[in-house]
Amino acid sequence: MNVSQAIAGLVKAYGAEYAFTLTGGPQSPLMEMQLRHGIRTILGRSERSAFAMADAYARITGKPTFGLAQYGCGTAYLPFAMIDAFWAHSPIVAINSAPDSATKYKYEYQEMEQAPLFQTCTKWCGELPAPNRILDVLRTAIRAAVEGSPGPVYLGIPMDWYDVEVGDEFEAYADDAFTNVSALRAAPLPTDIERAVAALSGAARPVILAGGGVLLSGAWDELTALAETLQIPVVTTVSGKGSIAETHPLAVGVAGRYSRKVANDTLGESDLCVVVGSRLGSMGTDTFKFPKPGTRIVHIDCDAMTLGRTYREEVSILADAKVALAAFVDAATQANLPGRPPRWAEWTGRVQGTVAAWRQAFKKRAMDTPADRRLNPYAVMAELDRRFDGDDVLVADTGYMAAWSGTLIEQKTAGRNMLRAAGSLGWAFPAALGAKLAVGEGRRVTCMVGDGGLGYHLADLETALRLDLPVTTVVMNNAAFGFSYDVQRYLHDQSDRLPDATDFLDLDFAAIARAFGAFGERVTDIADLGPALERAQDAGRPALIDVAVSKDATPPVGRYAAAGGREL
Repeated sequence: MNVSQAIAGLVKAYGAEYAFTLTGGPQSPLMEMQLRHGIRTILGRSERSAFAMADAYARITGKPTFGLAQYGCGTAYLPFAMIDAFWAHSPIVAINSAPDSATKYKYEYQEMEQAPLFQTCTKWCGELPAPNRILDVLRTAIRAAVEGSPGPVYLGIPMDWYDVEVGDEFEAYADDAFTNVSALRAAPLPTDIERAVAALSGAARPVILAGGGVLLSGAWDELTALAETLQIPVVTTVSGKGSIAETHPLAVGVAGRYSRKVANDTLGESDLCVVVGSRLGSMGTDTFKFPKPGTRIVHIDCDAMTLGRTYREEVSILADAKVALAAFVDAATQANLPGRPPRWAEWTGRVQGTVAAWRQAFKKRAMDTPADRRLNPYAVMAELDRRFDGDDVLVADTGYMAAWSGTLIEQKTAGRNMLRAAGSLGWAFPAALGAKLAVGEGRRVTCMVGDGGLGYHLADLETALRLDLPVTTVVMNNAAFGFSYDVQRYLHDQSDRLPDATDFLDLDFAAIARAFGAFGERVTDIADLGPALERAQDAGRPALIDVAVSKDATPPVGRYAAAGGREL
């Protein structure tokens, strides 16, 4: 057995179906994976797009997901892909070639020091110390990717080692406890759960704030059970969207920097916040405004470094979300919380009334006609919301795509049905292809991206066609970088506006899609959007709907309200 065969055997042992790559050197591990073990090679048009596909696949399946890239320039592209996986806690395993050991430090072509590139965007990074260490070191990398709070890892292997014999005595087995995220679940201390219940018993306006850790743990049923047992309103971060069905009577919606105002207001009025699986970072709290500083906090997270890091906490519980929530429900029930009638029934009822009013305000806003006569993004979101059912997967880009879809398109069932770029513009388009590979034929996948974001990976239309992935992409085309436009519009003097830094040509991306061979249709009338989406779905091939939206509608971003925007 050589190093390439060992890699292929171990990747197969961990249940891999695909290996994501932009082909370079070496070819032998890919050949071993596909020809000997049936692990299909997924070829992207760039390293960044290939690893975005891997990222989305890993987020949905929770499995360690493998990608390969060439050393030198190819590896230099990877931090741009790995950083989004790092922010999103995605278990990607990058198996990368490194400079040839025989010519290293002799000005080899494309030679560079690679491992330092990954030190700030991975959970673990290293280089193989010897060919016969391949199996134990790769297992170490995989363990790091999936354990605790998961994340991407990097392993560099010198180019000349892939065909080195390592002997037949090595067994390519998988650690059963590390074949999926949250395979090892830490239980909370009973005394910590008792303290949490005691803290809750003294609250008058409690709220649950659910983050992405609930989804990583697969704990949405337990989260919903806790909310129903206690009759407490539930707010989520964008990453935690899906922790509870947003049509549930106790669901309030997404809070933070991209948010429903009603969700931030609920957090702001609460006197105790039960935080589950959230870092309480700046995005989820609108830079630490919600919950308000001084609010009593009960915090459950599997990462000890997260606890108490941004807020002072009354109770900090180090545990897996699924296990801790089940224990919380049992303890609260035994303590007769919330009582009959619920002691905070008036508070919960008042929050439900504000959510109902918010929905009416959304409907009213969707009826506005922008001054530039392009489509109102609120109307577009309302139409998409009507079409999405509980099984649909939505993949949204960062910036306004996350803001529009995260706050306005409701997830009808709990679970991981929405993926969003954790910060890398352009991620969503190739990521939607990886999501489709993960969910298969039975579920629809829709990508939501702006014209600015689509420009990063437009060539991967060919990837979608070659792989026969019928994903529908909705391009919110405002002929601009809308986020940068609004920063200038709201946060700078209008006389200083710099169109050269924000505005694009108004391209017809539907025509571009048709030129590739995909289905393409441009929508300039809201009445045409629904039928266009139906035709895209019926096409049975990759489809792109270019929606000409206005850049002048204020998005659901709270900081613009104080500068004259209309907050919703």
